[in-house]
Amino acid sequence: MASTIWPSCLPAPELLSQRAEERRAAGQEHFTEVLLALLQSVSHPQLSELADWACNGSGALHTSQMSQLRNQKVRMLGSKAIDALGRLNQAAWAARHHPHLLPQLGCGPLTPRIEKILSAFQPLVDPISGEPLGSGALLEIHLGLRRLQVELPRVLKVEEAQQLAERLTDWLEAELRHRGWSLREAGQRLQQAWDAEASGAKRLVRVLAGLESYTAKQLIDGWEPIAMAVLRMLDHEPDVWALADALLIEPGACAEQKRPMGLTTCSSKSSATQGPSGAAERGEGQQGCNRARHNCQPQPQGPAGRLSPGRAQRRTAS
Repeated sequence: MASTIWPSCLPAPELLSQRAEERRAAGQEHFTEVLLALLQSVSHPQLSELADWACNGSGALHTSQMSQLRNQKVRMLGSKAIDALGRLNQAAWAARHHPHLLPQLGCGPLTPRIEKILSAFQPLVDPISGEPLGSGALLEIHLGLRRLQVELPRVLKVEEAQQLAERLTDWLEAELRHRGWSLREAGQRLQQAWDAEASGAKRLVRVLAGLESYTAKQLIDGWEPIAMAVLRMLDHEPDVWALADALLIEPGACAEQKRPMGLTTCSSKSSATQGPSGAAERGEGQQGCNRARHNCQPQPQGPAGRLSPGRAQRRTAS
């Protein structure tokens, strides 16, 4: 009697039942979700550094390739890119669980810089075996022959990115005035706080100076490194999505409160709060905000004060 158990070495029947073109198109879309999961805790340049380390050579995976893969602009996955992604995923897993195997895997030197990136990076593993995915498994995903349950990081919506592009510069200018920093000093601090591709730091300084504005696409693709650099510069808690949420809050009806964007909040507390510069700031309760009259809701205190814990909105890919 033939066995009715489907062999685990074969692709799932529901995937094979699709037309080849539809399956491959769905695979490319799912591969983007998998790549977003890989990039959840590291930036494009950092993932490129991990690829160079895992492959023990430079140019294993370029940031431009990751952007094209992320935006589904590549129909055929290059062998060098898939090799680098698989090797870095397996090497990162080995560094955490079997570090003595790294020399045999052909990895480069484990520098303090690489160790720092590895501490944040989360390798992709098979949900059943717990083993790290290699190049073959990633290629199967791209071809639509395999699917993973991945937790996707939050991504800005177009309308959110447009609002942030309009509000980020004004809020930063208010923060600089609050601290008494010159544009030159702020630019130097931003350069020191930036931990991604160097060109991104220069763009952020130009935006701060009013010489350039972010587009919605630039913020959608690069919000996390931009926000992280700003938060480090201002010595705030590194919660990039709490910053986004604070800047996206509508000012509300409390128009008489002329505080920097992100600080506007309607609170019944009348005690003074300690600002980041050490000076006490007056709570809105002292300014006579009548929540019932203004129909204002309690809002998380904005980035110029202590950021409220923001949670990234996540969704699960089926």
